[in-house]
Amino acid sequence: MDQTLYHYCTSHTGFAILQSRTFRLSPLSAANDSMEGRVLGRVFAQLLSEARLPQGVIDVASIIVEGYADATEGFALCLSESGDLLSQWRAYACDGTGIAIGFCTEELVRDYGKVNFGKNFYSLVKINYGEAPLREMLIPFAQHIVDKFGSSGEFVTLRSGLNRHDALRALADRESDIAGLFLTRDKLSAGLVRELLDILAPLHFRIYETKPKTFHEEREWRLLRYRHRVNLPEIEYFSDGSSIRPFIPCLIADPARLAVREVILGPKHQSNINWMRSFLQSIGLEHVKVIQSAHQSYR
Repeated sequence: MDQTLYHYCTSHTGFAILQSRTFRLSPLSAANDSMEGRVLGRVFAQLLSEARLPQGVIDVASIIVEGYADATEGFALCLSESGDLLSQWRAYACDGTGIAIGFCTEELVRDYGKVNFGKNFYSLVKINYGEAPLREMLIPFAQHIVDKFGSSGEFVTLRSGLNRHDALRALADRESDIAGLFLTRDKLSAGLVRELLDILAPLHFRIYETKPKTFHEEREWRLLRYRHRVNLPEIEYFSDGSSIRPFIPCLIADPARLAVREVILGPKHQSNINWMRSFLQSIGLEHVKVIQSAHQSYR
């Protein structure tokens, strides 16, 4: 796989990325899509409702998966296959005054050791749009649950008086006791619940690979890292004026400098193109191609 993927950003952010050779993976829970990370849980709940399982088991399994979006944070650098898309300029590059940095996919997935992003630390994933491909991926999980627990009866239910909303809110509190949300039938049932959790666990790491179909024009990819907790040494914090947010810094050290392949100047960007080339040469990125957006008539 060798293609160029583009990260749209303001001029200020683009300058900082290029000069420091560091980009940030930002928390996807803070993205502008309220369904971010939640489409999978909704579709999985639909599949389980169609399965031949006791209602209590359906409720517990679907709530666990729906809760992954609150229990698991995805940190990502968002990229697009399209390097000169007007809607992207408007939404992510300060109405076209910013730039788009083109990254080489081969370099993004190559492992350079702990100083770089690398395939041992991050995944480069292509986003799917809509529910059809997601259902296809989830059907084997749902079938596995039916095959494994279909003859076990209602071995687990939500605790009496606890509704779906309350259970999801409790799951969002990472210090809460998950076991306290569910009522098991007997000691054997407690073992079945542990098996159920183990089967569902891999879905933790698939929740940020799907977006609603309305976003399909973005043709998005993500350099993605999942984290269950945000108080880890690799995670840093910044204030944007209204909140404090976590991020993961990623260094483009010399071995990986070819990861930066292009810089596209937005339709309203005002830098002299030769100045930009000189700037890149001065910071050791003389190989980077600089071009101007084709949307020069955009106002």
